[in-house]
Amino acid sequence: MSGPYHYEQYPEPQPRPVPAPVAYVAPLTDQQPISTPVVVVAWVVTVLTGFYMLPWAVAASRGKANQWSVFAISLLLGWTVVGWIVALVLSCTAHRPLAVMPPMIGYTPLAALPASVPPAGWYPNPGGPGQRYWDGHQWTQHYA
Repeated sequence: MSGPYHYEQYPEPQPRPVPAPVAYVAPLTDQQPISTPVVVVAWVVTVLTGFYMLPWAVAASRGKANQWSVFAISLLLGWTVVGWIVALVLSCTAHRPLAVMPPMIGYTPLAALPASVPPAGWYPNPGGPGQRYWDGHQWTQHYA
């Protein structure tokens, strides 16, 4: 067919490579295992004290690593409004991430990658004149 329109066949679309599945690992934090008896006692004490010990109950419920510091601040300084607010802020802040991160599945850590070393072959002798053979890992006793 001739005419003002020109039709071309488009190439078949190539399938895109599917990336390997990667499992997400949440970062490690200082969150402690939540102790049910401590949480129950904290909430009972909170209700009995008219929510005076609320910061401690929140910290215990969240598994905060500093829950006993929050308890002490609430108990000793909670009668001041500032002390109670400081304890509540300490109990509501985010858990601190730990410095060590677990390796993610599907990724090779940089430390596990092979070091960048020259391939095996003849190279200038680092200890004297001539050439010496490098086997890819160490110098051999072969000289040229």
